Amino acid sequence: MESFFKNKTINLLNLHAGLHRFSNNIFDTFGAIYLIRLGLSFPVVALAWAGSCTIRFFLRPLSVMFSKKIGLRKALVFGVVVNSGIFFVLSQINGLNFWLYFYMLYLALSDITYWLPYHSYYAAAGDTNLRGKQVGMQLGFTSVMRMIAPLVGGILIATTSFSSLYIVATIVMLTSAFPLFFTKNISPGKDINWREALRSIDKRGLVMQAGDGILYMHGFIWTIVLFYLVENYVTFGGLVAFEIFITTILFLFLGYYIDKNNGNGRNFSKIGLGLIGIVIIVRAFLVYTVPEIIFSDIIIALAMTLYFLSFEVGFYNLAKKSTNTLWFHFFGECGWDIGAAIALSASAGLYTLGVSLRYIILFSIFGLLIIYKVLMKFYPSKPTNESP
Repeated sequence: MESFFKNKTINLLNLHAGLHRFSNNIFDTFGAIYLIRLGLSFPVVALAWAGSCTIRFFLRPLSVMFSKKIGLRKALVFGVVVNSGIFFVLSQINGLNFWLYFYMLYLALSDITYWLPYHSYYAAAGDTNLRGKQVGMQLGFTSVMRMIAPLVGGILIATTSFSSLYIVATIVMLTSAFPLFFTKNISPGKDINWREALRSIDKRGLVMQAGDGILYMHGFIWTIVLFYLVENYVTFGGLVAFEIFITTILFLFLGYYIDKNNGNGRNFSKIGLGLIGIVIIVRAFLVYTVPEIIFSDIIIALAMTLYFLSFEVGFYNLAKKSTNTLWFHFFGECGWDIGAAIALSASAGLYTLGVSLRYIILFSIFGLLIIYKVLMKFYPSKPTNESP
């Protein structure tokens, strides 16, 4: 148990991440639904997210320069503050007006100022030989907070309004910055320019994240489909929370086995990605009632636990071994922007052509195939006690 808590900076980052993910999951769960309930069509909402990903792709170099100039820890604190403003901007939208376009820009800026320094800092602060346990602790705690978010969100919206929910989310997100004041400054690695980075940084992170960006479309669209199925904020929030609850139980237990035997990472990847593919197909064709929703939630919870652990352990360890974690994550997040922008734009186009949202989620299977190919090369085919 001591190994779970021996790294003080990682512990504080995990505490920060839990509070931040509470608010972030409020946005992920209710953001698109809020705009659809305002009367915006699905293609408009999907293209707004895709447009933000595209803007983000071109603005990412600003985040690298800013993080290098002031350091990862200060950049992360600044990112939290900027990130918290997204709820105010979102609440101002009331149609196809200035605020919708400003929201696309602000979402891009808030994401690049937060996620790049966060992932770079976490990768640099962690321990390669304890990565499974540390990521397991992070995902376990953040899952608890993510589980609470839809429950609180559903109740607040049903009893008060979206505005009250966004006020709570803003306060909690700002609170998440306080643990960061007690962490230490950590260098992302050797100071290199973009030409050196382009030549020397491992590009597997970019490919992995591109696949994850495509896979993101499944969660984005299924959340909307789920709300249409139940049409009740409290029930909707409860079902989302149930899936996260099952996931939380599994994270800590399974993180240990990736550290103990890296061959498990390969097995976790195969089983997790395979189960996600099955659930995507089942949700597209068979899930309509609450019992069916709950059953699919149980399976996807197990699948996402196996997937996230193998993906994040592999990704953070690649970053740790790279010349510079900041540049590694820069390329990785550029890959995510590309994957998500393509997938969301495709979903808008397919919906406009008359394809049901249910069937559009099948597109995300392409992301699974990309991730599978990379993870099979990262994890050894035979178990080993050495870190990849």
